[in-house]
Amino acid sequence: AVILMGVLWPGHYPSQNGLRWRAPGPGLHFKSVSQALSETPILSLTGEMTIEVWLVPGFEPGAGNQEILSFVDGESVRPLLLGQFPRGFILRGRADNPKGDPRLDRYLSVSRIGLTDAQGPSHLAITVNASGSVLHVNGRKSPLVLKDTVAWKGEPFGGKLMLGSSNTGWQFWKGGMLALAIYDRVLPQGELLEHSAGADLMRKKSFASDESLLALYLLEEGKGVRAHSEIASAPILKFPDLMTQPTRSTYLSLYPTHAGDQLWKPFDIVSNVIGFIPLGFIVAWKQRRSSIALALVIGFAFSLTIELIQPMIPGRDSSIVDLASNSTGALLGAATAWFIAKGLKAFR
Repeated sequence: AVILMGVLWPGHYPSQNGLRWRAPGPGLHFKSVSQALSETPILSLTGEMTIEVWLVPGFEPGAGNQEILSFVDGESVRPLLLGQFPRGFILRGRADNPKGDPRLDRYLSVSRIGLTDAQGPSHLAITVNASGSVLHVNGRKSPLVLKDTVAWKGEPFGGKLMLGSSNTGWQFWKGGMLALAIYDRVLPQGELLEHSAGADLMRKKSFASDESLLALYLLEEGKGVRAHSEIASAPILKFPDLMTQPTRSTYLSLYPTHAGDQLWKPFDIVSNVIGFIPLGFIVAWKQRRSSIALALVIGFAFSLTIELIQPMIPGRDSSIVDLASNSTGALLGAATAWFIAKGLKAFR
């Protein structure tokens, strides 16, 4: 019972959404725990897509990566994610990093893109086509390219739009967002440079003739818990009241979703071993030597059941390392019980 309470208790309780409208506006202010999500998916079938976001200079650095925007595609994986480090950016895609292994993340330091302004960029754009996904900073192409994260004509690319984090992570972005646009074509550099002049230009520009716009959020409402698109067919952005930590997208993973997680750390491994020693001890106490194998089987099955349940619990990870550690603990507990029982028998 103690083991079940310890490993199946939610890792995080629901948190209040800290997303607020900027004052004075327009725009949104993302705090430590804040998020916005489109009601329905935003998809491109043309084999191309451009995502533009206008930010308020003055990024609030934190520990590790902070996730600015991502897509939720129903499979709990990231078809595309844009994040920001204190001095750089990260792109993650389904084909480049399908299971969220942080060792495969593609990131770009500020020095490599030639920024000298400590306040950071005000315009970021991601272009996607059959050649891959490219990050553009302040209207100019950066060296950060995901060659395997591509869009094919006739196949939907995108998903529900999530701002401020991702569906499989818990790395909230801290900053201000002025506007966001999504197209079903790749914008040329000249147009990106024009748009990088600022979000005010987008508010003055007429979009009636641009049929490639899938969504345009000028974020001018200033109140309420939703933002509307200037494109009638685009979904509303909703601000959930309460949020829980997203769960992992994989079962029995060899690595954590984020490098800062406990997986592979000595404390995590040791605690998982110690936690199952009592189970193995109780099963094998005063039994024959074959009870050691029985305790190992029971410990393995018990741990496997837990690991298969954990992805459905907010804040819990499913790890093959935990499975191995738990099984080792059950084996050590059983062996300890058998040797103690044998010693007591000899003493008598």
